[in-house]
Amino acid sequence: MFIKEKVFEGTRIKVFLFGNDNCEIYKMINNDSLLIVKGSLYEKWLKDNLLSDVDPFKKKIMEEEVFYYLKSSATYQLNLVENSGLLQDSQSALNFVFALKKTREKTDVSLYDGIYIEEFGYLLPTYSGKNISDDALLGFYFSGNSNKHFSEGNIKSIFLTEQDFEKISKLVDIEYKKTDKIKGNNQVVKIDGSFTLAGRPELEKFFNEHIVNILKEPERYKKLGIDFPSSIILYGPPGCGKTFAVDKLVEFLKLPKFEINSSTIASPYIHDTSKKISDVFENAIKSAPSVVVMDEMESYLSNRNNAGDGTHHMEEVAEFLRQIQNANKNHVIVIAMTNMIDKIDPAIMRKGRFDHHIEVGYPSQEEIESLLNVLLKDISISKDINVKDIASQLNGRALSDVSFIIKEAALNSGKAGLSEISKKSVQDAIDVLPRKQERKKFGFGE
Repeated sequence: MFIKEKVFEGTRIKVFLFGNDNCEIYKMINNDSLLIVKGSLYEKWLKDNLLSDVDPFKKKIMEEEVFYYLKSSATYQLNLVENSGLLQDSQSALNFVFALKKTREKTDVSLYDGIYIEEFGYLLPTYSGKNISDDALLGFYFSGNSNKHFSEGNIKSIFLTEQDFEKISKLVDIEYKKTDKIKGNNQVVKIDGSFTLAGRPELEKFFNEHIVNILKEPERYKKLGIDFPSSIILYGPPGCGKTFAVDKLVEFLKLPKFEINSSTIASPYIHDTSKKISDVFENAIKSAPSVVVMDEMESYLSNRNNAGDGTHHMEEVAEFLRQIQNANKNHVIVIAMTNMIDKIDPAIMRKGRFDHHIEVGYPSQEEIESLLNVLLKDISISKDINVKDIASQLNGRALSDVSFIIKEAALNSGKAGLSEISKKSVQDAIDVLPRKQERKKFGFGE
């Protein structure tokens, strides 16, 4: 055994479980699992880019030899595939499937001798040369019998819901009949004209070029290798107009909308947050083409290295990593918004998940004037109202403030018995707004 002492990094070792020449797994006194691998194996994983999302391993030198280790919570599986037992629930089965899919994106080496680390979403090879097909591998891991396996080609269609392969084919009796990958409702997106966003010409241009045009001319873009719009992040200070812009875009596209924010997915129960995340994306895929809008993403996708309650937060981020890529492949546009781009986990930010990160700042005076012209276009206003003067007073304000003062001015005019918006009612509405230096204190914004 690699470890000669009874205590490792401050925790007593309860029992040695299993291992081979390159890795060993132990159970600790607190029932957490400990994995130790030789430096040569760890370096091979790095070379094959298998640890790109998150690297939970720490370096340890024992008797002048380099090792790497990680600890995994007792609530998660950590074992060698060839020593696995029967699974107890379909979510555990799906976690294994996602880990397999992620590894297959990097290497085609056999994984019968692999190390499965559920907490971090890893299925890592030990390169022993033992060969087994992925169909047989799944059958073995799910049922303990390599003669029970999924049909040929299942890895390509592994992300269909179909009630999670009928709850992983009842976990043991695996007889999966191949079906086509779920296509949503096969709705054809019909779009007339171009998207307009008053006061935001650059963002309007981006949405048209990267989303609207692709949906309007799918065949032309497919010939160019673009199957569907990629996911995007909008970032900027509170009140800069991110939510307003996204709402207008979704309204224009007329696609089903599914929302994720800290209040909709938060849960005090272990694994429940991950399930809620999965449910939202599953429903979005069933309704595809559709849009998933993720607001306040810094509150649930912060950097895992800074997380105070590491285990559960890592599980939630890992679930998002799986689901965002899955959504991209199933005609679901994911649009995320954040006020703190620097707090987001780096793995989420990588190309292939969110290809575009668009900064949205406070609008310029010209942009405010443009929005005012649109808002006042079909409204009765007095002749002495000067749009440029209003825009000047609102310079540096959020677009939401611009919309507010027009609505407030209309209400003021109505209460005064007028049939048109007066200059005084507009000024009264502007005077109601908090001073700019108070915005942060009072949380005015989107």
